[in-house]
Amino acid sequence: MRLRKVSHIILLISTFTGIWYFLTDIYGINEIFLPTPVKTFKALFNLLIQSDFWVDLGYSWYRVLLGFVISFCIAYPIVLLSLWNSTLRDTLFYIVEFFRYLPVPVFIPITILWFGIEDMSKIVIIVLGTFAQMVPMFYDSAAIIEKKYASFNYALKWSTWDYIKSIIIKGSAPGILDSSRICIGWAWTYLIVAEIAGAEHGIGYALIRSQRYLATDKIFSYIITIGLIGILTDRTLAYLRLKIYPWYK
Repeated sequence: MRLRKVSHIILLISTFTGIWYFLTDIYGINEIFLPTPVKTFKALFNLLIQSDFWVDLGYSWYRVLLGFVISFCIAYPIVLLSLWNSTLRDTLFYIVEFFRYLPVPVFIPITILWFGIEDMSKIVIIVLGTFAQMVPMFYDSAAIIEKKYASFNYALKWSTWDYIKSIIIKGSAPGILDSSRICIGWAWTYLIVAEIAGAEHGIGYALIRSQRYLATDKIFSYIITIGLIGILTDRTLAYLRLKIYPWYK
C-alpha cells in the first residue's frame, strides 16, 4: 500500500514537471511569466543557501505558530462554554458568525494603523482569520461525541461539566486535531496576505520583493516552499494524531 502511494506521488510529480517543461522549453512561454523548471529549482537552491531566506522563513513561522496558538486558546474555551450552556452558545455563535463571514483583508488597514507593520499586526490578522473558522469546526467534533454518549451521561447522572471534562474533551481531541490541520493552512494563507500588505520580513514580503524585480523564478521558488511547508506540517500533525490516538479511525 505504501509503495503504491509513493508510486502515485512520483507519477503525479513527473506528470506535472513534464507539462511544465513542455510549456516553457517546447511551447516557449516567456520566462517572465513562467520560468523553466531548471531555472526555478536553481533559484530555490540559491535561496536555501542565503541567510535572508531563513530569516524570512523564521519570521513567518513565528507569526503563524503564535497566531494559531492564540486562536486555539480563544476558540476552544468558546466551544466548551457553548457545550455547557445552550443560551450562551447562541450568543457566542452570533459573534463568531459576524467575524467568520468578514474577508480578512478588510482588517489589514486598521491593524496596521493600531499595531504598525511589526509582528503584532500580522499575528492579529491570523487570529481574526482563524479563530472564527475554528469554533464551528471544533464544536462539530465535540457535538458528535456529546450526542454519541448522551445516554451514558444520563445513566451516570454526571454534572454537565463532569461530562464535558471526562468524555467530550477526551473523545473530541482527535477530531479537533484534524480540524487544526485545516486551520493552520488558513493561518499561512492569511499570513501571506498580511505580509504582502506591509512587512519588513517574511515570505509574503519576499514575494513582493521578487515581484518588483520581475524575478519570477524566485516567486515560484517561494510558492514551492510554502507548499512543501504545508505538506510537512499536515503530515506531521497526521502522524501525531495516529501516534497519540491510535484508536481513532
